[in-house]
Amino acid sequence: MFRLTNPVKRYAWGSTTALPALLGAEPDGRPVAEIWMGAHPADPSVDEAGTGLDRLVAKDPAASLGPGVRGDRVPFMAKLLAAAAPLSLQVHPTAEQAESGFRREEAAGLSRDDPGRSYRDRSAKPELLLALEETELLAGFRPPAEADRLLSGLGLDALAPVVATLRAADPQHVHGAALAAILLDPAPHELADAVTRRVRELGERGMFRTEYATVASLAEHHPGDVGIVAALLLNQLRLAPGEVVYVPPGMVHSYLHGTGLEIMATSDNVVRAGLTAKHVDVAELLRLVDPAPGGPGRLEGSAAGAGTLYRPPVRDFALWTLTGSAGAAVPESGPRMVVSCAGRATVSGAHGSLDVGPGECVFLTHADGPVELGTDGLLAVVHCPERVPALV
Repeated sequence: MFRLTNPVKRYAWGSTTALPALLGAEPDGRPVAEIWMGAHPADPSVDEAGTGLDRLVAKDPAASLGPGVRGDRVPFMAKLLAAAAPLSLQVHPTAEQAESGFRREEAAGLSRDDPGRSYRDRSAKPELLLALEETELLAGFRPPAEADRLLSGLGLDALAPVVATLRAADPQHVHGAALAAILLDPAPHELADAVTRRVRELGERGMFRTEYATVASLAEHHPGDVGIVAALLLNQLRLAPGEVVYVPPGMVHSYLHGTGLEIMATSDNVVRAGLTAKHVDVAELLRLVDPAPGGPGRLEGSAAGAGTLYRPPVRDFALWTLTGSAGAAVPESGPRMVVSCAGRATVSGAHGSLDVGPGECVFLTHADGPVELGTDGLLAVVHCPERVPALV
């Protein structure tokens, strides 16, 4: 088992207080958006000797990963995420799309850290979020009729082509066309400004005041960005602490605010269409997006030992949580990332015992075998699922 030190990401949308408070650190006024926990070669966690987790696993993949893992690398990573401002409007690719995009950008001669790059590795990026505080997000397309009412309710001639698209015959595909009509509008800044003015005029009136207030808030952070108009096509969800949501590849989404533990395949592939100062590739996002209506799946946990098990429909990861108690970790083998999301914890096994503070993590190898865990708060174990309910 390895106690890990994890890279900190100070993106502009990050909270200046949430993650420092979790870690018991003094805020320094700078945003702390994410803390990465994993073996992504671009920025891996390191052990106490400063060796990257990717290199530690590469020394003996069989002992580190066990027979149940395809390939020779850790298939998952975790991130503590704290958003004080909206993240970009984005999608993540499937494995096939990631491979194609990665090869294309490699052939174009883009360096792996080029800010104009969307594909930094060859992997799909399904993701799951365990809310640690109240968290709000936009994700997946609303039913066409509902999006129609939202947009037509603004009474703007500039939105007439989008509304007409939403009234087309095939509800399974209209959203792709509607999203394209917004993002490819010939005067995107003017459209964004017109919508912003109108939602501010409407204020607290009408049945869609929550949605219009979200657009007004997005405009405060990203004035003139046409992504604020696209947000009206998306479902708006609020997660209470402890709720878990799964976002598959191809689903347009944006986290608006909140703190959580994000779990994903080991990938940093993000294709953005707006609400960001980073690289935007509208054409690629429109190619990747799943146009079918529907939101992300809230995952219901099932009892597993002393804790609760959450199984998204992917091979790469599953989540087991333990709250205010002690017991054997689930599962007993394979690679596992143990993250203390609140309070203090202990990890004990045949190869020793470690105390884990809030916000810290420990990597367990397959060779570590069964371990006992205890916590006075919330402990999360990311692992490879033994069975997958419905693969995507």
